[in-house]
Amino acid sequence: MNEEKNLPNAALGVVLIVILGAVLVFYAVTGSASAEEPVSEATPAPTHTPFIIIEEQHKKTISAEEVKSVLAPASDLITSRYYYTDVVGFEDVKDWFGTGIDNPFTKSKGFIIYDGIVSVGVDLNDVKLAVDNDRVMITVTLPKEKILAHEVDNSTLRAEGTSESIFNNLNAEDYAKIVDNCQKDTEVKVMNNTEYMKQVRENTKSVIRSFLSANELTREYGVEFKDA
Repeated sequence: MNEEKNLPNAALGVVLIVILGAVLVFYAVTGSASAEEPVSEATPAPTHTPFIIIEEQHKKTISAEEVKSVLAPASDLITSRYYYTDVVGFEDVKDWFGTGIDNPFTKSKGFIIYDGIVSVGVDLNDVKLAVDNDRVMITVTLPKEKILAHEVDNSTLRAEGTSESIFNNLNAEDYAKIVDNCQKDTEVKVMNNTEYMKQVRENTKSVIRSFLSANELTREYGVEFKDA
């Protein structure tokens, strides 16, 4: 009779053991799976090295021909003009029929007065130019100044205090010859005028500097001068 009463209790105990075993097995399996599963790590974003474009600074270069074109309009400004008024005494006498003996009846004398202009300077075609783009420097080699032109204002040409013989009337051609000889003397005086020629040189340099510094092409360049 007692054995029959203990039978349900024994069955209940078996069921509990089975359930407990199942629970243990479940946790064992799930725990093992969790342990074996690799930990997912976030893949780091790729590091991109920025591609920096370094643009090489453009180096400005110019040629001697370009500098020459900049100076072309300066041709007239680098020419200095020497204005003067000359008074020339003259005396002329004819000879006796080509004998070389003066004929006193043909003597003429007096003064010739006239205004003239002597243009002095350098010819730009004779100026040598060199460009050093590394030094940013323009070298200007200047030749020696020379007479570029000599003009006489014929409207001012006149004779004063003349004493002419009726046998020797001087004409315009005679006066022109006298003036021509005097022009040569004037040119020599101008070229030998040290102070004036120094001013001419400085004026030439000043004008060239001004033109080069004012032009966009050459304004960044320094200027140095040399004598030819």
